[in-house]
Amino acid sequence: MSHFVNVVTQMKNQEALILALTRNGFARHTIEVNDTPQNLYGYQGDERAQKAHIIVRRKYIGSSSNDIGFENVNGTFMAHISEFDSGTGTYSNHSNARCNQEWQNKLGTYYGIEVAKLECKKNHLRCLEEVDKENRPTLRIFI
Repeated sequence: MSHFVNVVTQMKNQEALILALTRNGFARHTIEVNDTPQNLYGYQGDERAQKAHIIVRRKYIGSSSNDIGFENVNGTFMAHISEFDSGTGTYSNHSNARCNQEWQNKLGTYYGIEVAKLECKKNHLRCLEEVDKENRPTLRIFI
């Protein structure tokens, strides 16, 4: 049984988090959004103690995966990702982990871009996202 790791984030904007998850490989219909936190499930279908408001169920991650979730704790989302799916702990040799550190870093980058784009929209500013040769996104804001 894979242990869930709680990852503290600075993510507070639910809409930006959902957009970042879609940019980082999950189709929008695979992202479950709940007003009250729901239990996550392990790879054997066993209910876990961890709960989350935003969940990607294991069937959309991989056949041996666990659910991943983001729980809103006092206005900030805490990620619940198993050691198996993050490639950490006992599974640090699992090179194909779907939600590994590289994936988590990209999620943070995409989240930041999406927050900025939402702020631009809210403030009626035009912005343009560009991607450089290393596939890194940047955002130009026109004032």
